[in-house]
Amino acid sequence: MIPASLYQTIYINLLFILTILYVLSHQNLSFQALYRGRDNYKAALTLSIFLILFLGLRPVSYHFGDTVNYARTYTNLQYGIVRIDSDASDWLFHWFMDNASKIMSVNTFFLIIELGYIGCTLWACKRLMRNNVWVALLMNLAAFSYYSYGINGIRNGLACSIMLVAFSYILGPNREKIIAAILCFCAYNIHHSMALPILMMVISAFVLPKFKNSLKLTIAFWILSIFLSLTVGDWLETFFAGLGFDDRLNSYITSDEYDEQFSSTGFRWDFLLYSVMPIVLGWYVVIKKRVSNKTYLMLLNTYILCNAFWVMLIRSSFSNRFAYLSWFIYPILLAYPLLKLPIWRDQGNKLNWIMLANLGFTYFMWIIGK
Repeated sequence: MIPASLYQTIYINLLFILTILYVLSHQNLSFQALYRGRDNYKAALTLSIFLILFLGLRPVSYHFGDTVNYARTYTNLQYGIVRIDSDASDWLFHWFMDNASKIMSVNTFFLIIELGYIGCTLWACKRLMRNNVWVALLMNLAAFSYYSYGINGIRNGLACSIMLVAFSYILGPNREKIIAAILCFCAYNIHHSMALPILMMVISAFVLPKFKNSLKLTIAFWILSIFLSLTVGDWLETFFAGLGFDDRLNSYITSDEYDEQFSSTGFRWDFLLYSVMPIVLGWYVVIKKRVSNKTYLMLLNTYILCNAFWVMLIRSSFSNRFAYLSWFIYPILLAYPLLKLPIWRDQGNKLNWIMLANLGFTYFMWIIGK
């Protein structure tokens, strides 16, 4: 059996090897070559199955954060020590956990959660970037926090992956819009924090297209959120604390008992710098190069609006939990324009550098223990 302490090392180094192999074997590709790339879905599916089994059958250990807490609750359900409150928030996840505890082991339960988490990511990549599923999947798997939300914040991670699939349906015909609505319903009732990306997706898909310069408006709002956070941030945190986007939001915002678990609290300029990268790329692609489509604009505006909400709460402990309500879209926003929109003559090289930067940041954060 693989020691629990080695799982993240194996995971990130596997992605390092696969990314380097792709970069070395795909040099100087034009946009046409990327756009018309062969469907490499089988390779992406094989990697997904391996990681589902690898992470889903992980041992119950404190190396995996909240895995231990979920396992404890699951065991208590199996022995009838606790019961699920049918009126509790996020009822769909708890309903599934309660019923699963009657027929399967905790390891099988985690395996099914991992199937939903990684499987939905693969599903979204397949729908959004059909001819380059392998590249899109690699960028998602290598993104900062993806591993963490597969083994620690599993409820939030699962809901976010379902939302990625909803994004791929929301702009389709009415039948696909119904599928998107069902997926949003599931995501919200797995984790109520999905209220934010659902609302921002609806605004980005149906309201903002009525404005000629919608991206300029959302970027302006994002910049305004920085100013508001710097000037009236304490008031905003108190205001948002009672809105119920996260069942632990109030305690994380209003209490300082978690501050010691962070190397830095206050206004996180480092997190802000990380968050701005897809916005800069989006500004360059849409405004500078005048290249876009409805799907990219919807994804980009949804990200910017969700991230602006986080910026207003940036000082609070565990603000990374709120940041992930936009960060889960991050790798899609890096991959989509490079694989679907004509931007540069040497687009393949630009893709390689961005893939390496995406992985490099995650690798660096892993090395320094973040």
